[in-house]
Amino acid sequence: MNILVKPLTSFFDLINKFVTGIGITNLSVAYFLDIFIFTLIIRFLILPLTISQTKSTVKMGEIQPKLKELQDKYKNDPQKLQQKQMELYKEAGVNPLAGCLPVLVQFPIFIAMYYVIYNFKGFAGVPFLWVPSLSSPDKYFILPILSGVTTFLSGLMMQPKTDDPSAKTQKQMNIFMSIFFVYISYKFSAALVLYWIIGNFIQMLQQYFIINKIKHKDQEMLIK
Repeated sequence: MNILVKPLTSFFDLINKFVTGIGITNLSVAYFLDIFIFTLIIRFLILPLTISQTKSTVKMGEIQPKLKELQDKYKNDPQKLQQKQMELYKEAGVNPLAGCLPVLVQFPIFIAMYYVIYNFKGFAGVPFLWVPSLSSPDKYFILPILSGVTTFLSGLMMQPKTDDPSAKTQKQMNIFMSIFFVYISYKFSAALVLYWIIGNFIQMLQQYFIINKIKHKDQEMLIK
């Protein structure tokens, strides 16, 4: 993990020097901008992975009703079911494993970013809005709640608009993960939770534009 943490730490320090170098002396504002710019740039750099993952998830969601029909029709013939599923994937231009690789690549990057924020000593004693110190948890529970809400909304955007069992399971997982992030955010430093909230907002914006572009492209294909 150090192979990622060290360069990202140097990058964060560079951003910090840039922000303070342009005359922002209020540490609360400076550190907020540090976290925001840091998260924004990394998210932009891994945007191709986000696009690939989002496209795969959206397309898989779109064909869920047809998959359910095939599962019901060929439930007693697994071999035929597998054949028909592969034909459906090919027809829809979907690779069921395409969404896994981007997640696997992004995961260590986000963990490394977590360690960068976690290990930054400058947050100690610096207040942010109602929080006495960015290095301490938010005792008012506001940031943890925002963490859970943004996690839920981000997951909600990716959920297929169907009522099949897989969609219901995904909805339940989204609720569970949102509650889980509220719980762990109460124990994390305000800086870490702030990083997660900012990341969720950026991700939602990216997903919004990617999903709408996919829908627009599908509409154009229908017109043609």
